[in-house]
Amino acid sequence: MSIFQKVTFEILKKNKTRTIVTIIGIILSASMFTAVTTTISSLQNYMLQNAIYNEGDWHVSVYETDESFFEFLKNPVDFANDAEAVKAFSEGKVESYVYSQQLGYAYVEGCTNAYKPYLYVIGADKRFCETMSVHLTGGRLPETSNEILLPEHLAENGEVYYKVGDVLTLELGNRMSEGYALGQNNPYMNAVEGEPVEGSDVATQEETETLEVVEMREYTVVGFYERPAFENYSAPGYTAITAMDKVRPEGSLYNFYFKMEEPKDALEWYGHLGGASYNSNVLTYLGVSAFVGFYSVLYGLAAIVCGLIMFGSVSLIYNAFSISVSERTKQFGLLSSIGATKKQLRQMVLFEALLVSAIGVPLGIVAGVGGMGVTFHFIGQAFSTLTNYAVPLTLSIYLGAIVAACVITVMTVLISAWIPSKRATMVTAVEAIRQSEDVKLTKREQKKARKSKATSVTPWDEKCIYRIFGLPGMIADKYYKRSKKKYRATVVSLFMSIVLFVSASALTEYLTDT
Repeated sequence: MSIFQKVTFEILKKNKTRTIVTIIGIILSASMFTAVTTTISSLQNYMLQNAIYNEGDWHVSVYETDESFFEFLKNPVDFANDAEAVKAFSEGKVESYVYSQQLGYAYVEGCTNAYKPYLYVIGADKRFCETMSVHLTGGRLPETSNEILLPEHLAENGEVYYKVGDVLTLELGNRMSEGYALGQNNPYMNAVEGEPVEGSDVATQEETETLEVVEMREYTVVGFYERPAFENYSAPGYTAITAMDKVRPEGSLYNFYFKMEEPKDALEWYGHLGGASYNSNVLTYLGVSAFVGFYSVLYGLAAIVCGLIMFGSVSLIYNAFSISVSERTKQFGLLSSIGATKKQLRQMVLFEALLVSAIGVPLGIVAGVGGMGVTFHFIGQAFSTLTNYAVPLTLSIYLGAIVAACVITVMTVLISAWIPSKRATMVTAVEAIRQSEDVKLTKREQKKARKSKATSVTPWDEKCIYRIFGLPGMIADKYYKRSKKKYRATVVSLFMSIVLFVSASALTEYLTDT
C-alpha cells in the first residue's frame, strides 16, 4: 500500500460519520440496481416457467415420422438428405427427446362440436407426460395400453361426459381424403355451419374426408387432464393419452420432441430436419428466438430505470465525495507542494471510492436481493392471478444479473468521485492551502457587495426574502450566494427526487391501464 493510500485510509477512519453516510448511499444505490436486475431476471424466468408449464420443456419437434426415424436416433445416418442433421445429432447437441405414438382417430358419440367430432388417441409414457406438461385434473396417468386419459375440454367443449372407471369401445382408424392421410394440423373437412342434418348430431355436407377403421380397442378411463398445448385449436380430434404399445405396429407414425444442450442450437437443428417445428415461446424466453420484442421492452425499461437511478445516485454520492474533497483541499495543497502529481491526487479520491465500494456494494447486493425476495413472496401469487398464469412469480437470482448490478454501481461511484477529484487537481498548491476556491464570488456579486457596503442600502431582493422568510431566509440566501455549488447540488437533488417519484407513479399508472 502506497503512502497516498495509507493517508486516504486514515482519513476515512478519522471521519467515520461521513464515511458511514457515503457507504449508506452506495448501499442504497447498489440495492436499487440489484432490485432492477433481479426483477428483470425474475420476470424472464417467470415467463419461461409458465411457457414450459403451458407448452412443455422442449425446443424442436418432428411430426408424423415413421419407423425409420428410430434407426436414425440409434445410429445416425443421412436423414432427409441432410448430413448436417446427422452431424448435429452425433455431436451431442441434443440433450434428450421424448416421442408419442399415433394410434388413430375414433368418432365420439354425442359430440356437439361439429368441427371436432373425433377422439385422437396417442400412446405415451410418463416421461412424455412430464416433458409435454400434461397436467392432471383428476385420476392418474395410464399405466397399460388398456387405460386412457381423457382431456377435460371433451366435456366443456364437446359436451361428452365420462367419469373415472367408464369403459370406451373405440373404432380407431385413419382420416383419409383423396388417398392422403390427414392429421391434427388438418381441420375437419366435413363440417358446415347451420342446423344438424336430420338424424345426425353433426351438420354435414358432401363428404371430403372419411375415417378408415383399422382396429377396435377397449379402454378404461383412469383420469382427466387440462387441454394440452400440443393440440391445435383447429384440430379435429380431442387428444386422449394411453400407454404406448410395447411392440411398435408396422406403419405407425410418431411425433418427436427434442431438447437441445444449448438452446441457441435449436433453430439450426430445426432447419436441418424436414417437417419440423420449434417451441417459439420457450425459445423466446430463453433469448434465442427471432422474436425479440419481449426483450426490447424488458431491457429497454430496465435501461431507463437504471439511468434514472444512476443519475440520482451520482447526485447523492457526488455530494459526499464533494464534501470530502472540500475538507481535504488544504491537504491536497500541502501534498502538491511537496511534489504530489495531479494523477496521484486523483488516485487518492478514486482509491477512497473503491474502499467504500468494497463495503457498500456487497451489502447493497444482499439488501436488494433480500428486498425483492420479500416483495415477490407477498405479491407473487397475486401477480400470477393478475396475468392468469399458473406458476407464481418468484425470486430468480442469476449470476449475470448480480454482476451487472455490481458493475453499474461501481461505475456510478467512480463517476461520482471522478468529478470532485478532477476539481481538486485543478487548484494550485497556494490556492488549495488558502482554500480560496471554496468561497468565491463572481465579479458581479463582488461589485454588488461593495456597492451595498458603500451605500449601506439593502438590495431589493434581500428585502423581499427578508419580508417573506424572515431572518433565517435572509441568512440562507447569503449562504447559498457564497457557495453556488452547494445550492445547485441541493436543487438537483430535489429535482431528481421529483423525477424518480413521478416516473414511478407514471409507470404504475400505465401498467394499471394496460
